[in-house]
Amino acid sequence: MADDPLSPRPHDSDHLRRVQYRDGSKLWARIRLHQRFASKPLNLHRWIFDHFELPVDARVLELGCGLGMLWSSNRERIPASWRIALSDFSLGMIDDTRRNLAGIGHAFSFVQADAQDIPVRDAGLDAVIANHMLYHVPDLERALTEIRRVLKPGASLYASTVSLNHMKELDAIVTRWRPGWGARMSDVAERFGLETGETPLRRTFETLSVQRVRGELAVSEAQALIDYVLSMRTGHAASEEEKRELRRILAERMAHGGGAIRIRTEAGLFIARRK
Repeated sequence: MADDPLSPRPHDSDHLRRVQYRDGSKLWARIRLHQRFASKPLNLHRWIFDHFELPVDARVLELGCGLGMLWSSNRERIPASWRIALSDFSLGMIDDTRRNLAGIGHAFSFVQADAQDIPVRDAGLDAVIANHMLYHVPDLERALTEIRRVLKPGASLYASTVSLNHMKELDAIVTRWRPGWGARMSDVAERFGLETGETPLRRTFETLSVQRVRGELAVSEAQALIDYVLSMRTGHAASEEEKRELRRILAERMAHGGGAIRIRTEAGLFIARRK
């Protein structure tokens, strides 16, 4: 079965806003899988925060803030003097983030914004953060140019993403189940991943480094994987018959794997600095 030509692409902004990121429910299904089944627990958001080098009075913008997990995971580490603006192109995501961060005691500001047209003056920020989102931007070059414009000289973009090798075992299961499903992690990595992001970043920024982190999931619950796979779909919903078939395939794989399906993960962080 060929890929569905009518299935929206990972950078279809209208579909992402109306369906995939209308609110935080689909994203939360994916976060839960990693939280529950990581065989070597790693809080990716704390790992990302470890790499920040910012002044005490930093002005920070996060693009595509998701559910605000970067900040809730590091609540005790955020300097009170940082001025942090959280943005997303979806008002539903912003509303969910605002609720999730309501109790952590920092005065965040929130704005609906497009990474391709950032509502910030030139050279106004000490850092821009873009976690697992640049692969969704239709015009990546325009977005990177905008990010460079709003950064102060010497300031950095911190952009996390995944490798082409990330969760390949799950991609293989999905391909066996329904080849045209359009839910492969490699789709987003091909647009802006650890192997593909360096070239556009070097065209825009003077200094670039990358950090990688590898791990593994040992998933022992079929429903958690079903929720993950269904959350990734950018086209039509699965029928009940298709869900039963996916459950059967997962049960078979778990039986062969001693009760769990092992899925390797690989993510990383680009740190791109302007002079």
